[in-house]
Amino acid sequence: MDNVTYIKSFSKGQITVPKDVRESLGLNDEFWLKLYTDGEKIIAEPIEKKKDTSGYQKKLLTIKGRWFKSKQIAANRKQIEKRLSSRPL
Repeated sequence: MDNVTYIKSFSKGQITVPKDVRESLGLNDEFWLKLYTDGEKIIAEPIEKKKDTSGYQKKLLTIKGRWFKSKQIAANRKQIEKRLSSRPL
């Protein structure tokens, strides 16, 4: 283990990745994590910076389901469209 840090979650299970950990991994303020469990461990792996996530984001725009309220879908879609439009080509 290169960098061991202990953190406490906020309400609703939210956590913050400390700045020194982000810097050691070369991550800026916005990044994607692959999160999964291994037994009783939670593993969070950064997605490679060069990896294209736009296909995933575009796929999210097509999701229609009853489990989301229309206002929530609209807000999520707007946020994804904003991210897609701000990405360099």
